[in-house]
Amino acid sequence: MRKIAFALAALMLLSALSACGQRTEAPPSSSTSSSEPLKLETLRLELTRREASSASVLLAVLQTLPDELKSALADQGVEVGKVEVSVGASPAATAQALDEGGVDLAVLPGDSFVEVGGDAVPLLTAGVRTALPDSGDTAEWLGVETSWSEKAAGGQRMLILAGPSDYGRQLASRAASGTPLTWDELDRAAWIIGSDGKNMASVWLADNYEGNTISDLGDLSRSNSAGDSGMSLLSALADGSADVAVLPADMRIDFADHWRAGLNRSRSIFEETSVIGVTEKFYDTVLAARPGDEFLNGQPFRSALAAALSEVCSVQGETASVMGGVLSAPVTDGDLDGMRRLATLGN
Repeated sequence: MRKIAFALAALMLLSALSACGQRTEAPPSSSTSSSEPLKLETLRLELTRREASSASVLLAVLQTLPDELKSALADQGVEVGKVEVSVGASPAATAQALDEGGVDLAVLPGDSFVEVGGDAVPLLTAGVRTALPDSGDTAEWLGVETSWSEKAAGGQRMLILAGPSDYGRQLASRAASGTPLTWDELDRAAWIIGSDGKNMASVWLADNYEGNTISDLGDLSRSNSAGDSGMSLLSALADGSADVAVLPADMRIDFADHWRAGLNRSRSIFEETSVIGVTEKFYDTVLAARPGDEFLNGQPFRSALAAALSEVCSVQGETASVMGGVLSAPVTDGDLDGMRRLATLGN
């Protein structure tokens, strides 16, 4: 283990020194015309160390990813002379290298990107199976039994969900009638949220209720059951100890059977819970390109890169864990506005 740690430290140092020597030069590229192959002399990708990945797994990916990505890009019509992959000392250091041109592409946690990403251009995020309707309009969720989309998309919405308690049903009825809920009505409810502090519900509240956030609610509980996949939140709704819960949009699909069999409810979760609010999306991971490069920021390369990363991850599953998912779904700068507002709220 000491040998692995030493090797990783040495590798990160060499990567950092290499990047420092080439901050401002762009890799030569050809025209992005669809009639000609896309070409790059060098493609420099920097990753962010993730707690979920061991040093041995990270080293293995660093050894195999350059050749695998080069081959996968070639399959998509992008010829790269050399792919270089490094690991940043920190998200801030990686973001700085990207902004200054020391690397061409970087994989960053989404919250780090919105805080320190500078002028870098977001290209891709992790593709995940999406709960439908994939909409930020609360009305589109009313009376709908949530289903899965046919294809993956990026980001995760949260639902502000009223449960079957007496007061929860009152809130659901008011929302279904089209009457906007007031802050006082929401503040009187017993709320429960997960332990994760990155809660987009604060953005929804702040946007609709004069800057109030989750922390301003008078009766708020946080789940202390780490890793329970939100089961404790649904239990609180089912037993009436909470009137409102903030849940990932796909959770009602995952726990539809448990709602009846495990929580002894007589009706389905879609009948007994009602959406009274929908948040903007949170993006766990962002792959971004350095600013000012039309080739890297263009749609042809973005599409080729998404397909190439999907191919690489299908062959080597550990790559997805190191990179924070299969980075195949497009993401734009505007998609991240909600997360930027969240960063200013301090919730």
